[in-house]
Amino acid sequence: MLLAFGVAAIAALVVLAAKALLVLFGGCLLALVLRALASGLARRTNTSYGLCVAALVFTIMVGAVAMLVLVGPRLLDQIVELVNRLPAAVQDVLTRFRHAPIGRIIAPTTPRGGADAQAVAVSAFVALGTTLEVLGGVAVIFFVGVYGAARPSDYARVLFAVTPKHLRRRVIRALHRVENNLTRWILGRLVSMLFVGVTCALAFTLLHVPLALSLAVLAGLLTFVEYIGAIVSAIPPVVLSFTRSPTDALSVLIVYSVLHLIEGYVLTPLLARATVRFPPALTLAGQLVLGTLLGPLGLTFSTPLLILVLSAVAPTLLRPRRVGDGRQTAKDAGHAARPGHSRWAALGQTLRRAVDAVGLHSARRNR
Repeated sequence: MLLAFGVAAIAALVVLAAKALLVLFGGCLLALVLRALASGLARRTNTSYGLCVAALVFTIMVGAVAMLVLVGPRLLDQIVELVNRLPAAVQDVLTRFRHAPIGRIIAPTTPRGGADAQAVAVSAFVALGTTLEVLGGVAVIFFVGVYGAARPSDYARVLFAVTPKHLRRRVIRALHRVENNLTRWILGRLVSMLFVGVTCALAFTLLHVPLALSLAVLAGLLTFVEYIGAIVSAIPPVVLSFTRSPTDALSVLIVYSVLHLIEGYVLTPLLARATVRFPPALTLAGQLVLGTLLGPLGLTFSTPLLILVLSAVAPTLLRPRRVGDGRQTAKDAGHAARPGHSRWAALGQTLRRAVDAVGLHSARRNR
């Protein structure tokens, strides 16, 4: 009876503190990235690990300040304008839809106005609270990541102190797997985020999409959330372009889809053998469950949480397949024999070596 009560109390505590735990988990992900980069830098420059961590943190802070000074005002103005224009753009799209023949059948009546001022005030307060919560979460993630990367052994010793002796070797192996797989996954995601952000900025600028910079930043950030992030980030540019003409909206949608197809079917497969990938259905199921239970934060961190659990419980499901490991299938051999495949294979091998060089050093260092 007492044991059941204790388990129920712990479960209730986890549910109540879910947001805080997810923010701390985000800090752990940042610590893994800093640790992997600092380990690779220390190995190549023959300098101390702590000095490399300090150099990385200093570089991040200087870069953030430079971005705020150079791009910050313009980006902030575009974000504010986006928040102001997007509701009107959505209303304009809905109005055009209702005047279309299919719109008269599906939505023949227009919602009545009323309480607009109150709705605007409530939305403003909600946006202010959300902004403060996001800024606070980013600050916590940053400091947890920095302190976690600076002295990771201290936190490992705390975990070992509460672990029974006969389980410590098993826990050490599980921690190595978790670190290795999470580092690989997040480095792959960062490459995808950078690709989507840069290419969307160029494409939106060439297509004269309103607020191209802020929309490109949004697209790059939401790429962190696999599958669903791409869909959500496509809505603002398409809606804003639709206010000018349906043709512009269609052009933006086509270009955006092509960029994400390249990211999903060219870039990601090139990295897939050096990073962690598992079936899309499992990813979507995790996003649905954790997004429903824990909200946006659960949706954001659903994939790395799944990687953490599977790395500790079922590591063989996440074992990346490597070139030359003796498991090349006949289909792979057929693809390798196609003309032009060697060029893609060389590019993929270069990207995989980059991920291996950064992501595997920290795990090998602990063994």
